[in-house]
Amino acid sequence: MATTIGVLTKIWESNTSWTLYSQCAVWDAHSRRVEVWECIREHTSEPGTEPPNQRYWKFVAYR
Repeated sequence: MATTIGVLTKIWESNTSWTLYSQCAVWDAHSRRVEVWECIREHTSEPGTEPPNQRYWKFVAYR
């Protein structure tokens, strides 16, 4: 099953409510690319819940 990457993918930020299947973008300085992650557990973001925490996020693709 393919996952579509949204055109307006939000950047991960603290104090943000993430709903199931919403996506966020995170800059990966090592690869110099943007990683896109999909929320697999609804939550309000706080330190420790950001990608690549696999309790809350599933890696989708580089963009």
